[in-house]
Amino acid sequence: MYKKVVLLLAGGTLVGCATSSMDYSPPTPAAVPNTRSVSTDFEKSWDQLVRQLSSDFFVINNIDKSSRLINVSFSTSRPSEYVDCGSTLRKFSNARGEQVYNYVTADSAKFAVTNQNAAFNVSRETKLEGRVNIYVAPGKGGTDISVNTKYVFTVNAKIFGFDGSPVTVNPTTIDFSTKSPYTSPDLTCYARGTLESRILDMVM
Repeated sequence: MYKKVVLLLAGGTLVGCATSSMDYSPPTPAAVPNTRSVSTDFEKSWDQLVRQLSSDFFVINNIDKSSRLINVSFSTSRPSEYVDCGSTLRKFSNARGEQVYNYVTADSAKFAVTNQNAAFNVSRETKLEGRVNIYVAPGKGGTDISVNTKYVFTVNAKIFGFDGSPVTVNPTTIDFSTKSPYTSPDLTCYARGTLESRILDMVM
């Protein structure tokens, strides 16, 4: 993803000896618990979930009690609360000195970069959306609950030459799920389990 953005940079202001570098550190894999068995009976568990989901930031798309399934969606401008995409360290040097940009890759950031003959200011804006399937069924002595989320992570880059001239870059979008991370040489993203635990905790 980052190499793609750099390759798309064209035009701008000649900067002579300005240089930039980028070091991406992927996240460490971690197990995400997404199932739970509670002693609360099915009817009470179902009612608790519907009530709590309705009062939270989720949008309820479908409720099918006969199929034991609830489907909700969500969106946030702070993806790092729910997913881990590692960290990025960037450095930009010119005649004025060196600037260091160290940021959580899942969240928005601003930095300067160069290509072979031009320098650019980049405003990188991220967002996270998703849909969650919640399965609720009677279990032994209570209720069994499982939560599976499909995450959609989008990066919009606004790029400007040092003279203020804009460069258009198409948004980059990836998707992954609770148990299936996204992995590539340039970007790796895992679910943190925060969202799954938030929903599982709604039933006491």
